[in-house]
Amino acid sequence: MVFKYLGQRIREERTKYRFTQEQLAEIAEVNESYVGQVERGEKNPSLETVVSIANSLGVTVDYLLQEEVNLEPNGLINELISITKDKDPNELRLMLNICRMISEYSSKSRKE
Repeated sequence: MVFKYLGQRIREERTKYRFTQEQLAEIAEVNESYVGQVERGEKNPSLETVVSIANSLGVTVDYLLQEEVNLEPNGLINELISITKDKDPNELRLMLNICRMISEYSSKSRKE
């Protein structure tokens, strides 16, 4: 495992949610400077720390640990599941409707 990929993925997820390193560190209960070192690939976090960071970001541990983003269906499904985590029913309905609209549009496009 190349830890730079782990760090990059953590940074991508952290910035996607507009968390500062300090905010992520507080939620994950780790030191702020340690988050920066992990993101730069300078430190190799323990499994316990990776689990804590993954939970804080609402993603799976396997997503953080994969060396490249997996574009296979299972990898994409796992990412969709992590995006929907902790959403209320109205938000989930909206997301589902958007997915259905995209699916219908792409089906029509393929037929033309």
